[in-house]
Amino acid sequence: MTAGMNLIHVTHEGWEQMGGIGTVLQGLITSQAFRKKVARNILVGPLPYADRWVGDAKHRLGEHAVRCIYSGMDNHDPEGFGAKLRPIEWAFGVKIVYGVRTFDTPGQTASHNGDRDQVEAELLLIDVADPNKERLGAFKFMLHEQFGIGSTLYERGWDYEEWVRLAEPAYHALVALLPDSADPAWVIGHEFMGVPTALRCSLDTKRFRTAFHAHECSTARRIVEQLPGHDVAFYPAMRAAASQGKFVDEVFGDQSDYSRHVLVSNSYRLNSILAVGQETAEELRFLSPKMNDGPVRVCYNAVPAQTLTSADVQRSRGMMNSWLKTVIGYVPDYVFTHVTRPVPSKGIWRDFMTLETLAPLLAKEGKTAAYVLLTCGANSRTTEQVEAMAREYQWPANHYQWGADLQGPEIQIYGQMQASQNAINTAVAAAAPNSERPPLRLLLVNQFGWSQARLGAACPAEMNFDDLRRATDVEFGLSVYEPFGISPLEPLHAGAICPISTVSGCCGLVKRSMVEAAMETSRLVIPVDFTAPDPGATIRDMIEMSAEHRTEHERLSCTALAADIFKRLPRTAADKAAMLSEGQTLARHMGWDFVAEREFLASLR
Repeated sequence: MTAGMNLIHVTHEGWEQMGGIGTVLQGLITSQAFRKKVARNILVGPLPYADRWVGDAKHRLGEHAVRCIYSGMDNHDPEGFGAKLRPIEWAFGVKIVYGVRTFDTPGQTASHNGDRDQVEAELLLIDVADPNKERLGAFKFMLHEQFGIGSTLYERGWDYEEWVRLAEPAYHALVALLPDSADPAWVIGHEFMGVPTALRCSLDTKRFRTAFHAHECSTARRIVEQLPGHDVAFYPAMRAAASQGKFVDEVFGDQSDYSRHVLVSNSYRLNSILAVGQETAEELRFLSPKMNDGPVRVCYNAVPAQTLTSADVQRSRGMMNSWLKTVIGYVPDYVFTHVTRPVPSKGIWRDFMTLETLAPLLAKEGKTAAYVLLTCGANSRTTEQVEAMAREYQWPANHYQWGADLQGPEIQIYGQMQASQNAINTAVAAAAPNSERPPLRLLLVNQFGWSQARLGAACPAEMNFDDLRRATDVEFGLSVYEPFGISPLEPLHAGAICPISTVSGCCGLVKRSMVEAAMETSRLVIPVDFTAPDPGATIRDMIEMSAEHRTEHERLSCTALAADIFKRLPRTAADKAAMLSEGQTLARHMGWDFVAEREFLASLR
């Protein structure tokens, strides 16, 4: 075994990547700086689809599996690990699957022989569907005695119960798999899900050190999303209250009904707390006096970025133009995008506010643009389905609420988009009555991924998601809650303008990267502050802000943003080349090697 640290990652994204945590794990584990100092990565989580039949035990480890070393439910034990793991299964009423998976280095392209740079990690999955009730009860009693966590309040919620069931057998399995060593292994609980296992391991200080990797603050997210004033109300209220020595319960009411709050609030008991942004660190310290005194440290995420030339960007834009010509009938001067999940925290309506003001400015200059919102609130549509929708009613230029098309949150988003398109058309008709075509066309692509298989024959065969990111001129990221936000910065390295809400933790990364790159200003990044408090407003005034009052704040900020974007848009090829050069310079200081060595690993001491 190579000398180095042993890291255990407790997460729901070990089996497959489903969101931001999986992206972070991929970036960290594959970075060269991380690989030099870490000997083993063991990803721990509940076993998904435990009741399904598989012909090969390896299939229980997901699509990135290399080999299955042990599977209790399949009697698969070619290397004799059952001697260590089977007694744990018997004792706790669980089934264990243990093996190896790979991670692809993000942003890479395959080599000439089709190979990719891959990194292996161990995967420990545990089926907790039918645990030994006496042993589970004993562990819950220990949680109450040691940490003051009363499980009876939360055990009907699976997002609590599942992770509490995991903790004790996971601890014993890790003890069995890790060799006795002078250096304790680090157990990193990714988000609230990993806290029960981290707390259990924290009691064994000989074998383990523990950390909480806060990819968000669950308590703050819930409050921000529930308040009519969203971030416009929450952040000024929180900061004013914190300056007075107050904490969340005193300002926003008792949060003890929320299991995630209770788990996260106990993370101060661990050796380290890593917050993905300055705002997340503020939110964690606001939870309680003990969290305020706890070991909270900002540890930014990173943004994978390839080295690009102007020819690379032009090639991607050419494919994007080909797709747009088929979908909307013409090639616009500019492309605006927003790649996101269809959830309220992403503030998609702020895009529409901005675009309504931006469209007349484009029209007066005789310019056109297309805005592409890539978001999906349902299962991926098949190639046959998208081809049928395109044939029948020109999807994705048009949508209907039937068949495979609009579902779930997509329905409301498309309604907002249609209302905004109508407002744009009306405003432009008055500002530029002689326009031959709309200066701004809004498109909803309600489909995961970006390829011909996902979008149908209109998409060039060679086009992929990387091309979408390289082809854009502006990527929106005006979230009401965004602990970090990798996606809003993904097109930065290609020279795109990135308007980002200042509540996003990635703004801190941009500022630090500008210092590293000796840049005083950036044409590419526009921080947008929606949270400036009203003069003389009290904490109570902020908390009780109405949705209408919030909208007034938003509209002022979005109007100013539209003018700023319009001013920064490239007008010439030389403009575009200069923006690409700036994006490449910034991106070099935002990579995973920098974050892994100088922040993440430095926090584990």
